[in-house]
Amino acid sequence: MSSLDRRTLIAGVVGAASLPRLARAAAPPSGKLTFNIFRDGRPFGQYLMTFVKMGDGLKVTTEAAMAFRLAGITTFDYKHHCEEIWQGGQFVELHSRSVRDGRVTDTVSAIRGAYEITVNTDKNNFIVPASANPLTHWNPASLNGKLFNPQDGKRLEFTIRNIGRDAFPLANRTQITADHWMLRGDQQIDEWYDDTGVWAGLRAVFPDKSIIEYHRV
Repeated sequence: MSSLDRRTLIAGVVGAASLPRLARAAAPPSGKLTFNIFRDGRPFGQYLMTFVKMGDGLKVTTEAAMAFRLAGITTFDYKHHCEEIWQGGQFVELHSRSVRDGRVTDTVSAIRGAYEITVNTDKNNFIVPASANPLTHWNPASLNGKLFNPQDGKRLEFTIRNIGRDAFPLANRTQITADHWMLRGDQQIDEWYDDTGVWAGLRAVFPDKSIIEYHRV
């Protein structure tokens, strides 16, 4: 697992092509999203999101946990916690913490100002455009503009294209027909969103050529 780049576990790399304006923040009616994560078809972890409305605002909390065992020994253990605040459909701030094998590897605080977003991390500080959004997957409208990585705060560069509607499996092995967005750059990520704009899942190819899939429960 040493070749698995932890910075692709949550985000991948992105930048934006010209896209049609998508629906704003598509929070699920239940206020929760749960995904089973698979690596090369084998169980690898879970990705949990909760959505709390606050007037015209929205708080989104993500808890991700991934682990790999070989011969009964855990050789890879990763956890990620992220909190986002949105107001009127616009990203306002984010705070995240990532832990690998029991050691904190990344912390990020991103806060929108009048003209830019200031990103402070445990390693470096960044400035990203005020129009940027974190690539936390759940909001398809984010694919319409510039993106940054919620794990390390860095700008992301992708070519993004809607390739139409096709089938994608849910965790119960049924399939839905969903909008398919293709993100290509240094990594490969594909996202699917259902008819209401709610995130249905993703597939990513990592540098070690393993395939990671998120299937909505």
